[in-house]
Amino acid sequence: MASPHKDPLGDRMKLDYESRTRYLLPRRTHLLIRCDGKSFHSYTRGCARPYDLDLMADMDEAAAALCAHIDGARLAFVQSDEISVLVTDFAAEQTEAWFDNNLQKVCSVSASIATAHFNRARQRRCGDTDRVAYFDSRVWTIPQRIEVYNYFLWRQNDATRNSVSMTAQAHFPHRELQGRSSSEMQEMLWAEKGVNWNDLPVGFKRGRVVERAAMVRDVEYTDKRTGERRVSEGVTRHEWRVVEPPVFSQDRDWLLSRIPAPQEG
Repeated sequence: MASPHKDPLGDRMKLDYESRTRYLLPRRTHLLIRCDGKSFHSYTRGCARPYDLDLMADMDEAAAALCAHIDGARLAFVQSDEISVLVTDFAAEQTEAWFDNNLQKVCSVSASIATAHFNRARQRRCGDTDRVAYFDSRVWTIPQRIEVYNYFLWRQNDATRNSVSMTAQAHFPHRELQGRSSSEMQEMLWAEKGVNWNDLPVGFKRGRVVERAAMVRDVEYTDKRTGERRVSEGVTRHEWRVVEPPVFSQDRDWLLSRIPAPQEG
């Protein structure tokens, strides 16, 4: 008599079809996840130009949520409508990869986390439940530590170019900016509009980094035996916080110190 728990049809469906599209990324290397807002040029209509501090704060909250929910997250870089997360699985010999580096799982769940937490932040701030943002996700590995540095350098350079262009677009019609370099746009802004791009917020000009840091604070709790409210002083908690990064090309060690190298042996 066949076991009531066996499901031959289900086993065959998984073996013949579902498992054949299951792809596992390599272990013991640097994993990069980038979540991008879908059609954010439409979603951000009505936001302040050239930058919206509330929108930036909500993107940072989504990035912190990604780091908090992804096992092995080391840092995130945020610029415009994108979040790049560095993940490793070599902190110790017994360290496991998030979802065993299952590509479909990592992509789908990371996009879900970004979407859920960004929308929650926006709804809490604006109270608008009709507008919903969506994020996609892409995932790949980079074996060499220096190439991880180069990836984040590339994204910061892109953030800088975008910030200059967005600032110029907020002050000049498109036809006057065609063919102009970033340096020429900055000169136009200063000479014709009195706008010094260097005075704009650092987080807008070169992005933000989310990293884990130890925070010491007093913690209030309820004593389970007596029901009384008590306070524990000087409790150390680790939290994901947003920091303003330096220019990566000028302070290479700042970023490299935050990118771990795989253990040898």
